[in-house]
Order: sequence, then C-alpha cells, then structure tokens
Amino acid sequence: MAERNFIIIGHRAHTAADWKLNDICGGAGRMDILARCVTSALCESHGIRKDTDVWLVLKGPPNNPLSIHFSGKNIKYLNPDERSTAALIRNALIKSKKIEESFETSPGITVHLKDLPEILDFLPQPIVLLSEDGETKFPPLPSTFVLGDDTDLSKDEISSLRKHLNLSLGKKSLLTSSCIILLHSNYDFSSGTQS
Repeated sequence: MAERNFIIIGHRAHTAADWKLNDICGGAGRMDILARCVTSALCESHGIRKDTDVWLVLKGPPNNPLSIHFSGKNIKYLNPDERSTAALIRNALIKSKKIEESFETSPGITVHLKDLPEILDFLPQPIVLLSEDGETKFPPLPSTFVLGDDTDLSKDEISSLRKHLNLSLGKKSLLTSSCIILLHSNYDFSSGTQS
C-alpha cells in the first residue's frame, strides 16, 4: 500500500464504458471530477507521486459498484489532463467488462468489483472522511482520505465511515481535486518532502 491513499466516491460515475470522451461531464456521470482527482493526487510538475494511490469508487449505472485503483508506484501513460485520464478510466471499464475478480487493465490501473466498505477493510489506518462539518485538527500523518464528488455521501456511506475520523479543511466548500492538492501540500511541508 502507498503512504497516502485517496478514495473518491463517484455517485453517478458510470460503471460501464457507455459514454463518449466528449461527454465526460454529463453522459459519463461527472467522470470529469474523478479524472481531475486522479491527476491532482498523482501528477507533479515533472513526474508521478510514487507515494500515493487513488481509488475511484464508481456507483452509477448500469452495473453494481466497482472500484478502479491507480497505483502511483506502477502507473504508466498518465498525463495531467482530464481527457486522457478519462480515457484510461474508460479503457479500464472496457477491458474489465466480464471480470469476476480484480483485473489489471494497464500498468498501475486495476479494476476491483468492490464497493466502499470492502476497500476500507484493507487500506491503511487511520482513515479520514473529509467533510465540511468535520473537526479541523488533523492527526500527524493520516494514511487514507475518503472524499465525495459533487454530491453528499449517502447514509450508508456515512454509516460505513462512522468509526473513522471526520475531519475538515474549513467551512468553505472546495472542489474535491482542490482538497487533494491542499492535503498533499500540508503533508509535504510537515514531512519535509516539499521541493
């Protein structure tokens, strides 16, 4: 597992490649948000963050929820633009159409037939739900952050996260991708890894 893990829940993100790359904001169920989060979490100015993994939990139609894992240590072909990142997501959905277990669709990208609770079971602790109504005092180095897309978490999602920390970056609503950048910046400075 990576030192830093980001789980992003895509409530409307399609679980099949039934969308076009020209319509990632609408027909794909706001896949643009998820693509932006992947690049915010993994892309540096001239490289990839090897210490970070991203888990996209796709909960939209037409199939059961599934997760796409992006491994910073192993990923290839990731560019810092939404369209090419959405193409990697779409390619993962195409290649995993009939899988029954985890499947690596390209280097560093694996599709899992798992929803949020199953992912939480094997990611490093502490796990932090980032929300506007959380506490503002962060522990020294949380390992895993859970963030939503542009919609609130469901009661079931909140219930599965109840035993974990609920923290906030402040009372202002921020884009999920911006939260990831702020978290990286904060922990880069506190761990002395900033450039």
